[in-house]
Amino acid sequence: MCLGQQQPKQPEIVYQGPSEDQIAQQRAAMDNWTQSIQSSNQQFQTSLQQQIDSNNAAFAGLTADYDKLVADAGGVANQAVADAQGAASGATASAASDAAAQQVGALSVTTSQTQPEMPETTESAAKPKKNKKQGLKISTAGIKNAGGSGVNLGI
Repeated sequence: MCLGQQQPKQPEIVYQGPSEDQIAQQRAAMDNWTQSIQSSNQQFQTSLQQQIDSNNAAFAGLTADYDKLVADAGGVANQAVADAQGAASGATASAASDAAAQQVGALSVTTSQTQPEMPETTESAAKPKKNKKQGLKISTAGIKNAGGSGVNLGI
């Protein structure tokens, strides 16, 4: 321990960040950027609203044209139905008079009765089936004969 020597000093810590001028420049750049973003958003919203309005106007025009076509088609269809009914009533009267003048039996149907074909049959009697004799056969050829092996049949 040396009492006569000086103790080292602690280093002095000094913050050296951006200067106030640099901070002001960065703040101004951020303000310009946010202002440009807001102006581009406003332009986009205005453009989009104009497109929506023009499309709504076009749709309203199409709807009016469609309604007019439906009304015109309904009037034409009603006139065609009335004309067809008038023509049909005149045609019905003339068709009725023509039908009375025509021969009634113009179409005739003839029928005849025939015997159905009989199925073919065999003349000989069926031979009885030969039945094999029933029985149980157990082969012991594959089994070794040892004490206790084999089949116990109770014989």
